[in-house]
Amino acid sequence: MNKWLTGTVVLAVAGGAVWWQAGKQPAVDKNARAKRPPVVALAPAQPNRLPVVLTANGTVTALDRVEVKPQVSGVVGRVLVQEGSMVKAGTLLVQLDDAAERAALARVQAQQASDAAQLKIAGRDLARGRDLFRQQFISQSALDALQGKVDSLQATLAADRAAVESARVSLRQKAIYAQVDGRVGAISLSPGALVQPGMATAMLTLTRMSPVAVSFTLPEQQLQAVRQAQQAGPLKVVARSGNGAGQCHSGELTFIDSAVDSSSGNVLLKARFDNAGTALWPGQFVNVALQAGRYEGAANLPVAALLTGPDGQFAYTVGADSKAQRIPLTLLAIQNERAIVRGIAPGLKVVVNGGQNVRPGELVTLAPPRKQDASAPVSAKVGRSEASGAAAEGSRGSRAGGKGSQNLAECSPVAGGDKGARAAGRDASAPGAEGGKRQRAASGAQ
Repeated sequence: MNKWLTGTVVLAVAGGAVWWQAGKQPAVDKNARAKRPPVVALAPAQPNRLPVVLTANGTVTALDRVEVKPQVSGVVGRVLVQEGSMVKAGTLLVQLDDAAERAALARVQAQQASDAAQLKIAGRDLARGRDLFRQQFISQSALDALQGKVDSLQATLAADRAAVESARVSLRQKAIYAQVDGRVGAISLSPGALVQPGMATAMLTLTRMSPVAVSFTLPEQQLQAVRQAQQAGPLKVVARSGNGAGQCHSGELTFIDSAVDSSSGNVLLKARFDNAGTALWPGQFVNVALQAGRYEGAANLPVAALLTGPDGQFAYTVGADSKAQRIPLTLLAIQNERAIVRGIAPGLKVVVNGGQNVRPGELVTLAPPRKQDASAPVSAKVGRSEASGAAAEGSRGSRAGGKGSQNLAECSPVAGGDKGARAAGRDASAPGAEGGKRQRAASGAQ
């Protein structure tokens, strides 16, 4: 009996040991996998060559917009233009009935001719009177009377000339001409309609289509940067219609308002665009980007390298000991898929892929270099989502960050100046994606 009990106890102890060992082994394997260094990809920070780009929403405004109204009352005789037609300055637009004015002009012209004939007769009488006065056949008073008649007729003839000119002005007011080159808008009248001065609705509108201006506002905090950049030369302004998806148009800043709007804290600016193809339409809303110099003493790095923590933006670098080091950064702007920052020296390599798995002082494994393939754009997209918090923070700190500058990036003449930096970021992010895949595959296999 004792032997049987002893055997049972021994078997129970052995089974418990086996069970304990079996339960402990997965935890050991799990801890071993957790201690594997994360795989990361690196890309160098580049010296910043991107300009300061301030974005805003603007409105296209015509340099000249004329509401055509009559100066005198009259009945419309003819409308000589069509809606939507382009006209030159001096083109006859509307002809009012001018029969009465023509008759009045003919009457004063006839009176002028009559007075001119009377003046000639008086002039001949004065000449004969002077001869008779020298021969002492008439008195001085008779000669003075002849001279007075001539002077009176000269004054009458001058009044006739003024009357003729006044009649011509009245006649011209019956013909309405274009004062500027432009496009005819909606026509609100027809032949036979009675028009009067001061009428509420214009007969038609005439709008200059080229060149045009774009009006937009910027926060007063950005006014100083714009004025300083303007001292170095004319500032380029780029406008894009279609909610940032239309054609790019280049113009030049021409006006900064004399005062800041105290109610909004914004200042009004205007840019002039040639608009030769009339692609910009007066009243249209456009996205505007103003190039206002450059960020001095800054570097730019891929957006994927920028991370956001409780203390703000930062990035990871890898030291010679293969340990991650955290570098705090000051985000200035985000444009062209690059983060413009201060706080890092150009040339220093930063983690652009896998940074979400890294902790300061932790060992990391560098992904082996490989050629860019179709996985690179996917990796870049993932990197942008990792830095979405930083992008949001940057857009609050600077109007240069955000969607507006991305939409207008290809419009800028300097947009291609940092293609090498962007390519480096994409090349580095692709290996990181591959490394992440291998890491996940290894974890799954274990």
